[in-house]
This record gives sequence, structure tokens and C-alpha cells, in this order.
Amino acid sequence: MMMDAAEFRERLLGIVGEAWFEQPCALHDFLANYLTPESVKVYAMEHCVFAASFPRWLANVAGNCPHLEVRQYLIENMYVEEVRDPTEPIGHYESMVRFAVAVGLDDAWVRAYQGYLITRLTTSYWDHASRTKPWLEAFAAAAGLEIKANRALLKRYGREPQSAQYRKRFKTLGLPDSALVHFHQAEAADPVEGGHGEMPVNILVKYATTAEQQEAVLRSLRESIQVNHFHWDAIGKRAIEVARGAPVFATA
Repeated sequence: MMMDAAEFRERLLGIVGEAWFEQPCALHDFLANYLTPESVKVYAMEHCVFAASFPRWLANVAGNCPHLEVRQYLIENMYVEEVRDPTEPIGHYESMVRFAVAVGLDDAWVRAYQGYLITRLTTSYWDHASRTKPWLEAFAAAAGLEIKANRALLKRYGREPQSAQYRKRFKTLGLPDSALVHFHQAEAADPVEGGHGEMPVNILVKYATTAEQQEAVLRSLRESIQVNHFHWDAIGKRAIEVARGAPVFATA
């Protein structure tokens, strides 16, 4: 039986809350207890790979989507990711590279880096999902990642936006504000009304018009958030190992 809009919205938020907020990944332990000048490099390296890949997944979805309204949202999102953010005149990938360089990584090396094994595996998942799933399920898998910044979810779990947490923690390393632009951008774009944490939910509610579509969207979203949790849990554990003395540059 098809759910009404309110029930379906609640199911969408519930999946993200359960998979992400109720089962904290090791990345949060790293940020709270193991943040060092060396361990932060692990996060920066892998997040740069993710940031370089994310807009390509959105582009895959846009290429298969028949609805102008949705394509406009995806293209706007890609523009701030790749070209220019309205709050800071630099794209999100470039601002993430700036952060990586500020923590001691080489610019050219970061741009050429392909990711730790877990990052390569998980980014391959999103590339495949965004290319091969029907557009609505692909949208849930790719754009649905940003539901973690949904205002209602943050309020429900008593959390501040993830980007704000990161900015505050990384500030303790003595980094200048110019190195933390990426996190300022995310704070401005994601958890606000009509932002990237809210719009994917609105679009999924609007365009999942049958019970079958709703169930397919819920499966796709759940799987994607679980993969995201798996990814950042592994990277958090890797960063903790580095904080305890392991080398930054692993062979895997």
C-alpha cells in the first residue's frame, strides 16, 4: 500500500537516522579523541577523493532524469560543488584540496590520489548505482547522502551540522579560517531551510508516486547510507591507527 507524503517522509528520515546517527561510525571517535596533525591527513586525503566524485554521481542521475525541476536542482548542486559556491567564491572540491594542503599534503599529489582501497570500493558503488539504477532510486543513492544534514534529523538527534562539528575540531589544530572554507560552505548549503539536506527528501516524496517506487527508494537510500557508514567507519579507524603511530600513506 502506498504511504501518504507524511509517512513516507518519516520513513526516509528514519532510515538515515537509524543507519547514521544511531550507529556512530569511527570517524566521530577519531574527531573527538584522535585528531592529530598526522591523522587529519587521512581524513583530508579520502574526503578529497569523495568530493571529486560526488558531483559526477549527481551528473549521472541528471542525465537519466526526465524532470526539469529535478535536473535544475542537481545542476545547481553540481555548480556549487565544481565551480563556485555562493557563500565563498570557490567550488567545494577546490576548498577541500585547500584544506588538505593546509594540513601538510602536496597539492599535485592530492589531485592525483585515487583513494585508499575502501574509498575506491565505495566510490565505485555510488558510480555504479548512479549510472544503472532508475533515476529516482539513483537520486536516493547519490543525493540522498546529503539527508544526513537535514534540519529535522539534526534536531531529532540533538546534533549540530556535521560540517560545524568538523570546523570546530579542525580549528583546534591551529588552522586559519582560509583553510576551513569547505566546512563554512557546507554549513551554509546543507542544513538550512530548502538546503541540500532538505531538498532530496522533498524530491523523493514528490516523485515516488507508487508503493513500488516508495519501497525501491527506501531500499536504495538505506543501502547508500549503509555504504557511507561503512566507508567513514573504515577511514575513521585508519585515522585512529595513524594517531597511534601507523604511517599515513598505507599501501592498500
